[in-house]
Amino acid sequence: MSHFNYRKFFRSFVYAFRGLRRLIQTEQNAKVHALAAVMVGILAVAFHLHAVEAAVLFFAVVLVFAIEITNTAIEKLLDLVHPESHSQIAYIKDALAGAVLIAVIIAVIVALLVFYPHIVAIVEKRS
Repeated sequence: MSHFNYRKFFRSFVYAFRGLRRLIQTEQNAKVHALAAVMVGILAVAFHLHAVEAAVLFFAVVLVFAIEITNTAIEKLLDLVHPESHSQIAYIKDALAGAVLIAVIIAVIVALLVFYPHIVAIVEKRS
């Protein structure tokens, strides 16, 4: 059995956080997703969401980020391997963008389903 390398393990976290920082600094869509995630977090606290509601929202936000990260990484790799325009590369990039779009649509639907009853309750209290 091999010895567990703690230094290598913790270094992987440094690389991961560096990648997230670079992504948010350089990719416009990642900035938009990060802002949306912060807004969802603020609303979750403001509406005192139940743990299950918050967890569902959290997973929806994480899904968007995970697919956006994958999209960006594969796009960067494709640009490196095949910098000139090619119909198959364009097809792959479009499919990746479609995956991000689906995740965003799902996240928006989840957010609407979670927040709608809370918004209705506030409006009814004021009526």
